[in-house]
Amino acid sequence: MIDKVKNTIQKQGLVYPGEKIIVALSGGPDSVALLDVLAQIAPQMNLQLIVGHFNHGLRGSESDEDEKYCRRLAEKYRLPFFGGKMDRTKRLKGESPEDFYRRQRYIFLDGVARSNQAQKIAFGHNLQDQAQTILLRLVRGSSPEGLKGIPPVRENRFIRPLIDVSRGQIIEYLNSRHIPYRKDSSNENRRFLRNRIREDLVPLLKREFNPRIEENLARTAQVLRREDDFIKGFVSEAIESPFISREQGGFCLNVDYVRSLHPAVRGRLLKVILDEMYSGPKGLSYVHINCLEEMIQLKKSGKMIHLPGRIKARLEYGRLILAKQDLNAKKLEYAYPITTEGSFYIREKGVNVCLQKVSRDYIDYKAKNKVYMDLAALQPPLLLRNRRKGDWFEPMGAGGRKKLKDFFIDQKVPRTQRDDIMLIVDAVSVVWVEKMRLSERVKITDQTKSVLEVRIVETAGYDS
Repeated sequence: MIDKVKNTIQKQGLVYPGEKIIVALSGGPDSVALLDVLAQIAPQMNLQLIVGHFNHGLRGSESDEDEKYCRRLAEKYRLPFFGGKMDRTKRLKGESPEDFYRRQRYIFLDGVARSNQAQKIAFGHNLQDQAQTILLRLVRGSSPEGLKGIPPVRENRFIRPLIDVSRGQIIEYLNSRHIPYRKDSSNENRRFLRNRIREDLVPLLKREFNPRIEENLARTAQVLRREDDFIKGFVSEAIESPFISREQGGFCLNVDYVRSLHPAVRGRLLKVILDEMYSGPKGLSYVHINCLEEMIQLKKSGKMIHLPGRIKARLEYGRLILAKQDLNAKKLEYAYPITTEGSFYIREKGVNVCLQKVSRDYIDYKAKNKVYMDLAALQPPLLLRNRRKGDWFEPMGAGGRKKLKDFFIDQKVPRTQRDDIMLIVDAVSVVWVEKMRLSERVKITDQTKSVLEVRIVETAGYDS
């Protein structure tokens, strides 16, 4: 068995000479065999071993006896021992007990690794664990990504040297070396689906269909891991493309580009993005990804859906925008009374708006930061503000009045940017929309005698 473990270590690149390894020791046969095998390999590879045991406290005195046994075993091998206990108050709302136990154990072992500057954390998962995990995910419903099973190495830190070794080989190894181990009575609890799969489903499959079903499932997982790595490469390229950008804690995706991707890449891309944005106890499901797929295919601007984790998805003029909703955010509103002479600092925009009366000969239509109005057509008082419900104006050249909201829609202004646009409003209506349009009512004509120049200066500014 030692040769088999050495082969897995070499083939998968699990450990390298001189590394420090935390051995996750539960006291069961798998982890005890793992400790013994690594203890024999350690001198050859100059490895330093540290034992970590997490007491879940779920089986009362039995759990405490497991901890005592693990401590004695570490002393026998003359290895440092670190023990931890579960804090049930840290369980997240909606988190399943099994996920919570696993998360707590990983947090503890990760802490031991960091405090000891260890490069790897080793677990005793074996061939049967691999097969049972695949069947478990298949029964619950899983994507090909989930069916790749337990990886031999994850994040280049969490390793499983026994993943190619069967439980029978482990027991035979321990018996041949006369090494005792603890038995976990919770493995007999049929309330857990994994136990029913191990005790009922696997024996049925072996007996009625294929006696080597576990080996075949492990081999299938290996193939799926290779294919998964291949898809990940395409997803990495896509997410770094100029068609996808990160914006204020979310993402903006070009719909045409995303639609052009192969469905396998597109689905995985959406999952990767949602996983990055979602921090709940459970990942988002196929249902949520399918909702995004439907939005992309429909390409209906203005469509919006709400996903778990306060994630809001909306389509705006060929873009799919995924953003976190800020429940405490207040709608931006600002308004500044202005006169026809003076400079006004607009704090929300970080610009100065300078107004002055000029002659018609002074007009410079080529200037990008200036706009000109017929002063006599304006109806004081004047306000410089952002939009309000019910705003309307007469877009120059449009031949009639229009609601500002409809004008923004026609101009394909994203909803998230509309509150940021400056307006000049008189007693009648909107007369100017920043960088977009002047009102027909105040345009310069042959009859214009006095002109108001509005100049935008991007500077730190000052109040008038």
